[in-house]
Amino acid sequence: TFSEQVAEEEKKKSYEVALQRWEQNLCVQTQLTRDKMLNVLLFIDGGWLVDEVEGTEPERAEQLHALRTQCIPSTTFLLVNVLRESGEDRAVVELSDYIASEQHQLYKLFNQQELRRFLDLVYESSIRCECDPLQFSEPKSEENIV
Repeated sequence: TFSEQVAEEEKKKSYEVALQRWEQNLCVQTQLTRDKMLNVLLFIDGGWLVDEVEGTEPERAEQLHALRTQCIPSTTFLLVNVLRESGEDRAVVELSDYIASEQHQLYKLFNQQELRRFLDLVYESSIRCECDPLQFSEPKSEENIV
């Protein structure tokens, strides 16, 4: 009947509004999470869990390095998961620039298996967002595809 049809349309509109609101909240929360986790990864003055003072005890330096070796890759994979699950594949590719940068040298904290896994995820994300992980070219638009 007509009244059922109108009720169904209202229900559909209500669902679409709620979905749009949820997607906007997801985008905001993803951006906040990304910013906070990048702040951890790119901590100022040498990095997170790095002593600013020279001449610290060798045992302490080893402990901090062990913590960084464990925490930085884990934090990176958590961030990659958040970004991929929220459809922010381009941000995953951008994250690879930070990991690979000589300024931060975060890649040195990954073992070979972790680095391979990270690069696989970057590769998959670059395919999903149709961007060049080396950023030598722009993503192809549908107009440019022959």
